[in-house]
Amino acid sequence: MKAAAVIGGIFAVTGWAVAAWLLLDNAGRLVPLEVELRGSAGPSPTSVAASPGVTQPGDGVRSLLEEIYRDWAADPSLAGASIGFCLLDEDGGTEFASPLASNALCPASALKTVTTAAALELLGPDFRFTTMVVSDVEITPAGVLDGDLRLSSTGDPTFSSANLEALADAVIKAGLKQVNGKLEIDGADFHEPPVNDHWNWGDIGNAYGAGAYGINLDHNRITLRFQPAAAEGQAATLLNPEITTKDTRWNNEVVTGPDGTGDRVVIYSSPFGRAITLRGSVPLGESNFAVNGALPDPPAKVEELFQAKLAAAGVKFLGRKIPMRSGIAPLAFHDSKPLPEIIDHLHKVSDNLEAQCLFLTIGRQKDADPAAAYAIRRHWESRGVEFKGLRLIDGSGLARANMIRPLDLAKVNHLARRGPQGERFRQSLTAYLDGRVRSKLGAMSGVKTDVGFITMADGRELTFCLMANGVNPELNFWTLRDKLLLAVSSADSK
Repeated sequence: MKAAAVIGGIFAVTGWAVAAWLLLDNAGRLVPLEVELRGSAGPSPTSVAASPGVTQPGDGVRSLLEEIYRDWAADPSLAGASIGFCLLDEDGGTEFASPLASNALCPASALKTVTTAAALELLGPDFRFTTMVVSDVEITPAGVLDGDLRLSSTGDPTFSSANLEALADAVIKAGLKQVNGKLEIDGADFHEPPVNDHWNWGDIGNAYGAGAYGINLDHNRITLRFQPAAAEGQAATLLNPEITTKDTRWNNEVVTGPDGTGDRVVIYSSPFGRAITLRGSVPLGESNFAVNGALPDPPAKVEELFQAKLAAAGVKFLGRKIPMRSGIAPLAFHDSKPLPEIIDHLHKVSDNLEAQCLFLTIGRQKDADPAAAYAIRRHWESRGVEFKGLRLIDGSGLARANMIRPLDLAKVNHLARRGPQGERFRQSLTAYLDGRVRSKLGAMSGVKTDVGFITMADGRELTFCLMANGVNPELNFWTLRDKLLLAVSSADSK
């Protein structure tokens, strides 16, 4: 008996449409078979049934989008990957959703949009981080401060060595010559550790995995310099161990690798730690080779540099224990750029530290102790997102334990676009495909994601989300992504 006849007999239910899956076609591939009986209105496997809040596009464009996605996903290079793709219309209804768009997947750095969009709405576009030098008493005419000198920050991820020097210069210019107390570094209370428990051990010592502290310096990054040996396999020399705090203990196991092999160094450290282990190799013949890492204790480095700058100008610290008074006397301050400009940079380079500091700042301001994730989740739920399967571990997407459905990530971006800072949020995203798309990418080994806005052939701006987990790391996924979005943007809704 033919397969079609068998399925027709099994699914012959009067007045209903039934979609079934044939196991194999003539080429040995899984393909869908749609069996439609008179009077049916059922959805295909990749369409979404009508329900409140879900807008159904015309049959023509729906079929075209299904065909475009089906052909794209059949590419042999995507075999074995878990891929979710969806399009939301201008009202937030689901115009198209692949089967896995309803499953929580790892979003990588596309998750940053959940943080940045919330920051624009909760902190506001005028928000700035502030770093101040204060005391509880005024400097006397003789230049004496009879108390402690305090460097206080709200957790500015963009605070730099140049900013620190400017604050020191301002204090010196104010006439400070002697501090009877001591120098205190007072960073923001973020309620959470600087390094998330779910970040990989191999990440947190490297530049992209730098922790988010109450006071930060130069993006909490350091550049290590190595001198390779004269032959492969021999030890490479670390040239600038003073780049961290003076009491850092180095365990340098880096060797000289083959010519042209680049940076193969992995840096291991812990938050506030004083021990750093270096493993891997640097290439033969490349003198003064640079490797970027994470600064383990930014507050301590800030204290060291600030006190040294003041000491060089003749300021003395007596270190006496002086009871704190109730007053606050500001001596100098530095404000960061406004929040939208921070987010511009954050999205452009996918800055993990900036995203995590915004994430923790929202948690602190909303008093969501201990998890900033609670405040951000509650915000988006209040805006209408019904999360399913969400695991919001951090604000940057660095943790592989982060999970979110493509439909939910698209919904957050849709609401952000139509919120009070919608146009500014859109402008912060990267434009490509001749301006048809503005989006935020995410990538880590085996994970490729993209979320944002796509302009269709009929002029409508839709929200899309593409998430792929289990992708071959050697695959040029972005070329395939372009192929899909170009085809989707050209689909005619008429």
